[in-house]
Amino acid sequence: MVNEQKILLLSAGYGRGHHSAAYALAEEMQRRGWIADVLDACAESSPLLFNLTRNFYRTCVRRLPWLWGLAYAQIDSANWAHLLRLPGISSSVEFLRRYLQSSRPQLVVCTYPLYAYMLDAFAREGWFHTPYAVVVTDALSVNSAWILSQAPLICLPESDGCATLTRRFSISPTRVVASGFPVRSAFYPCPYLPTPKPNGEGLHIVYGAHASLPRVRDDLAALLNAYPCCHITVLAEEREPHLRRILESESQNIPTSSLCFYGADGADTAIPLRNAHLYIGKAGASSVFEAYSTCTPMLINYALPGQEEGNLQLLLRDGAGMRIGSTEELLLTMHRLMEHDANGLKRMRRAMQNANRGGGASGTADALLARFFPSLSC
Repeated sequence: MVNEQKILLLSAGYGRGHHSAAYALAEEMQRRGWIADVLDACAESSPLLFNLTRNFYRTCVRRLPWLWGLAYAQIDSANWAHLLRLPGISSSVEFLRRYLQSSRPQLVVCTYPLYAYMLDAFAREGWFHTPYAVVVTDALSVNSAWILSQAPLICLPESDGCATLTRRFSISPTRVVASGFPVRSAFYPCPYLPTPKPNGEGLHIVYGAHASLPRVRDDLAALLNAYPCCHITVLAEEREPHLRRILESESQNIPTSSLCFYGADGADTAIPLRNAHLYIGKAGASSVFEAYSTCTPMLINYALPGQEEGNLQLLLRDGAGMRIGSTEELLLTMHRLMEHDANGLKRMRRAMQNANRGGGASGTADALLARFFPSLSC
């Protein structure tokens, strides 16, 4: 056990991946005896700016993915160190300065890249000597914002990107380690899932409702009409009331009795995901790596340009997921996966298991301790 060692995890509530990684790593470090705090300094210090930027991000995700693709390209070429001078961000810098000076953690980990540049500035000022690291929350296609700070350690969710990043950015290979995406321990695989019957009896699907509402409606209707005995858990987040109204207005065409709506936080999604045969939804990093941890095959019907394309590429490379372009393609793919005693589903599940990309919280904690506290690493 470690006596009174504190770790501070700096995250931001844009999407779910940053917080998911931060809380998973906090859980792992607490298990090892550390005191762990998760702080969203952007939301705490500048709530108005944070809400405006978060709403912009959500609008792009829901309605204008092409606009997010343009914004993501701009982020990739931006000088993030200069962003600290902007009025809204400078207030977050001062907030974090005061927080660090009062809390005095022994280790700081950033699951959102902006904070690493704040820590760089504090180190240059001469008063901040605490070791710090960056935990990247997307696979393969990594934005330069994650890499160009002076953080002594950069943890990646997979190994394929290490050599590419060191070449692209001319950074020392010793600064980059593939430690896995931190996922909470609640996301563990079910040791045995009964094989569903051809009519969908016993088939459990988790559906992330991130695509356009008409697409979500059409997907759910098609699935329930093709497999009336299946069970679908819908992760609708704040869209749940609107989606319920749409489905109820078309209840004659959609057998909604087989639908269950669930919340969006990790504590909820772990329950249905680890007992699901299939996940259908967006290629967000947290969803992808939670699926890896539970060995749940994925059908991706939505991926944000730039940011999430690497996550999708990883699934395709492992044979653990497929890209679905339309509702018609979804039904055709489901038919192929379900035929011959659901051999397709079984094959994709084995691919998930063989990829061995789950449990990244332990790997990340090991990497942090080995680099900064070798006497405490096991």
